[in-house]
Amino acid sequence: MNKLAIVIPYYKIDFFEETLQSVAAQSNRDFVLYIGNDASPDNPLPLIQKYLNSDEYQYFDYKDNLGGKNLALQWERILENVKEEWFQILGDDDVISENFVAEFYKNLPKIQSENISAIKFSHNIVDENKTILHTITTDETIIPAPELFKRKYKGLMPSSLSENIFALSAYKKHHFLKIPFAWGADDYAILTFSGLDSVFYLSDAKVTVRMSTSSISGDLSLQSKKDLGYHIMRENVLNKHSQYFDKSFLIRMLNDHLRFCERNLLKPHLRLFSILMKRGYPKRFLDMTKVVWSINKKIKHSKG
Repeated sequence: MNKLAIVIPYYKIDFFEETLQSVAAQSNRDFVLYIGNDASPDNPLPLIQKYLNSDEYQYFDYKDNLGGKNLALQWERILENVKEEWFQILGDDDVISENFVAEFYKNLPKIQSENISAIKFSHNIVDENKTILHTITTDETIIPAPELFKRKYKGLMPSSLSENIFALSAYKKHHFLKIPFAWGADDYAILTFSGLDSVFYLSDAKVTVRMSTSSISGDLSLQSKKDLGYHIMRENVLNKHSQYFDKSFLIRMLNDHLRFCERNLLKPHLRLFSILMKRGYPKRFLDMTKVVWSINKKIKHSKG
């Protein structure tokens, strides 16, 4: 019985053929492929049928575009159809190595014995010409999810959604965070879907993640909205999961968060008492409270 679902939220056809080629080339075919067409102007069926037989995929031709409103809504719409125990959301311009599924099954007994519900693979980040911009890997096998979050936040370990596999049960418990362009939703998913516990890291298979001007990640014109999405994600982490981070990193996140609020005249919605006082940081609590008061004052004056 197949335990893995590969879910492709399709919209852009630019590099979709390479994505399909990589799925069709898997050495282990014990997976179910779900493709959800998010009302794209480009019909993907000719390409799909070029590489896959009709019994090798499930295709959903949605008439309303959800990804333009919120990418997570499109992901979850397709996930409603998934029955397998594990799933990957693969970008329509990303590629998996031919041993991707095989490595998942090879390591699954160990993953299940450790009661782990989030898996991350090595990955390359490339541009539209396949030039490698970053290669991300590690020899570690089990990594605490908060540690992965810290590495991403500090720019030490860039990541995306495509190189992850999650337990369906973990997704159903937490669901994806609904934020602009889902920017940071993958970071939040790793934290919550793992139960803020361990993530299993697989370095012997690879996901290639494409960053191009036609993708959200590479479109600089969307940066302000992406920054807002990440700001909302960070606010959720601070308010709900601050106890999983050390003082130094916590203060760094708080300072970054408040600077963003000040620059953009946004009211901070932080539970500072729980974040700082309950952790035994009274001086930091008083200092941050003063900053919040100052930001709120500026917002009030800006409105006349």
